[in-house]
Amino acid sequence: MIAIGITATDTEMGKTVVTGALAAALRYRGITPGIYKPVASGCVRRQDGELISTDAEFQMQCAGYPDRLRKQVIPIVLEAALAPAEASKLEGVELNPAQMVAGARDCIESHEVSVLEGIGGITAPITEDFLVKDYFGALGIPVLIVVKPVLGNVNHAVLTAYYCQQQGIPVLGFLVNGWDEAHAGHLEKSNLYYYEKLTGLPVLGKLPRMSDEELNDPKRLAAIVEKHVALDRILEHAAASEQTK
Repeated sequence: MIAIGITATDTEMGKTVVTGALAAALRYRGITPGIYKPVASGCVRRQDGELISTDAEFQMQCAGYPDRLRKQVIPIVLEAALAPAEASKLEGVELNPAQMVAGARDCIESHEVSVLEGIGGITAPITEDFLVKDYFGALGIPVLIVVKPVLGNVNHAVLTAYYCQQQGIPVLGFLVNGWDEAHAGHLEKSNLYYYEKLTGLPVLGKLPRMSDEELNDPKRLAAIVEKHVALDRILEHAAASEQTK
């Protein structure tokens, strides 16, 4: 059983896109991927009043999951667009870290490969005393750090990688989201150089900017991953991390 945690240097870096894209690629390799996120905030209400996570909807579409598994993918949904620790207080929802970890473990143990999206950045508070780093640490799984080639992201990437390692969380490397090869200049290319030079970790892929049509077509999304992401290398490194536990 292989598990990959997806974290990022900040919110809005593309964790959901990366999680869904990897799930789609696994699906079209003939692997039913495990996908799980313990809690999502900033969720929306459908016309029937049900609160849903658009993150879950996207990832389920990518992985080929039926609608009935929504609660299994993201069991807790919160409406306020805040860190779960605060959104749950506003909405009177109790968050239980032990249950979150147990749900993730169930996902991992029942799938050949699982891709588990975190919440926000690595230190985002899930509860007041349980951060994202505690979640991944409890699971004992390696993480892939999602980055964007923008000004200031080298600093954030280096700090995220260092903090993970200091907390005993193995880091597989970086995955760039939103790469534009045709317009990549010195800033973008130097970011890639310094991600690797300052951390000793590899850049394992550069997902290009994608249209809504591409994002909403799991087969096309899978093909994009196969072309632009070192998926075999990611899986090999994650498997090796599992064996050293």
